[in-house]
Amino acid sequence: MNVEIFDFLESCIVVFDKNNKVVYSNAKAKERFNIKVDDDVRNIFQPDDRKIFFENLLDVLNKEGTYKNFIRFIDKNEKIQFCYINVFKNSEFFVFEIIVLSGFSKLSLSQKNLNYSYLKYISQGIAHVLRNPIMSISGFLNLIKKKLPNDLKKEIEPYIESIQNEFSKIMKVVLDIEIINNASELKLEKVSIDEFLNSAFENFRKENTAKFIDYSYNFNCNSSLFLDKKLFGLVLEEILKNAYESIEEKGNIFMSCQKEDNNIIISIKDNGGGIDKERLSMLFTPFYSTKPKNVGLGLFISKLIVQAHKGRLRIISRNNTTTVKLILPIEKRSRMRIQRLNIV
Repeated sequence: MNVEIFDFLESCIVVFDKNNKVVYSNAKAKERFNIKVDDDVRNIFQPDDRKIFFENLLDVLNKEGTYKNFIRFIDKNEKIQFCYINVFKNSEFFVFEIIVLSGFSKLSLSQKNLNYSYLKYISQGIAHVLRNPIMSISGFLNLIKKKLPNDLKKEIEPYIESIQNEFSKIMKVVLDIEIINNASELKLEKVSIDEFLNSAFENFRKENTAKFIDYSYNFNCNSSLFLDKKLFGLVLEEILKNAYESIEEKGNIFMSCQKEDNNIIISIKDNGGGIDKERLSMLFTPFYSTKPKNVGLGLFISKLIVQAHKGRLRIISRNNTTTVKLILPIEKRSRMRIQRLNIV
């Protein structure tokens, strides 16, 4: 059979033998997963799927000949890709047909998505064009400060610092635009949610001590989630910052984590006076803010990031308290992935 025809397929084709060694991979498999002849086929699996799940998979193939399911693989850039696999046994070999699903949502050619792609392209260009001049101007301002004669420093430095503060605001908008453009391109990794939340909460507490705030928490989920640590950390920082800013001088911020059914629910509660109904309905609107110094993109971006994690963000405000809930689904794992099966 002429296997070169497989190089024209969009799906990844990998053939391996009973020793788990790859004997063939098509062009798409090499491009996506960098998997080549003589590689161990288990390299593309997540570490916790390389033994129990893989052994169960072989047992199923030896008995039934085929297996189909959704699974996450690791690509050549060490990023997790959500895939659909069609596996079958052919004589002494096993064949993987892998369809990468992670990017499917970006392939629609509807007018709406074309407009979104165009706007994303424009905003990326604007962010790129603005970033370099802003950094250059900031650098020159620092140089001017250093070279100011002593008799002018007291008079001129406050103006330079005001300019730098305004440029910092512009730079924050540029960074926010970049986050919005990249919110759907997550770099997922397996995270112990209790440890992750504890670290984020403690870091925020140590850096925000100007007010008399009683910080408390209760993390007892004993679960792991696949998160983009950097982006999800920004979400937690934004919500904690809003809670902190809502408290004038003295108050409480409480953060908790609980497991309900197949979800992890992270709650952040403050007693900073609450939010009225009119403002509550506007909170996720881009550039809406009641604070003059804020741009109004924080909660909008946070919602995008949570949705990219297949989660939901809810805000409840009553009796002078506000609670933000982040509801994230736990990956459902079949028995085949967590324990050896008796397949005869």
